[in-house]
Amino acid sequence: MKDALDVHRSLLAREVPHEIVRLPRLVTTADEIPGVSGLPRERCVSVRLYHADDRLVATLVRAGELPHPGAVLTALDARTLRPASSEVVNQVTDFAAALVSPVLLPDTVSVLADTCVGHHDVVYTATGDSGTVLGIPARWLLTTSGAKVTELCAPAVSSVDLDEEFSTEILALPPRSLGWR
Repeated sequence: MKDALDVHRSLLAREVPHEIVRLPRLVTTADEIPGVSGLPRERCVSVRLYHADDRLVATLVRAGELPHPGAVLTALDARTLRPASSEVVNQVTDFAAALVSPVLLPDTVSVLADTCVGHHDVVYTATGDSGTVLGIPARWLLTTSGAKVTELCAPAVSSVDLDEEFSTEILALPPRSLGWR
């Protein structure tokens, strides 16, 4: 199984700036990293693996989140999507299934990253080892993983703020004036 040392050596060989951070206690999944490290959840990245049609895809999302299935299907132009089993994840990635690092994924795995991953200068993610995390500039993580960046998860806040006066006017209009019957 691959671990933090493998990730560290790979990134050193490619001259990618990063740090391996020791956690105060062990984690069993990447989703536990924010709680154990004290880092904001928005800066922690988890990897989820799926079968999309006949190929394996890794999605990079904020810790504790799942990508929207429709977004993954659309990004890959696929028709079917199902989670990969732990056994398949272990076998294909050579990482512990719940602690897959987005670094060192095989070329046979397509990688999609939610746009939110790039919102912070530095993000933290699993190393395959339950006692460490990888701190890496987001742009380097996206480049190193070969990820295609797309909107996979629902935004944390609405991207459109309706003016209160405007929304009140819409609600005050009779249904027929809006084309409703």
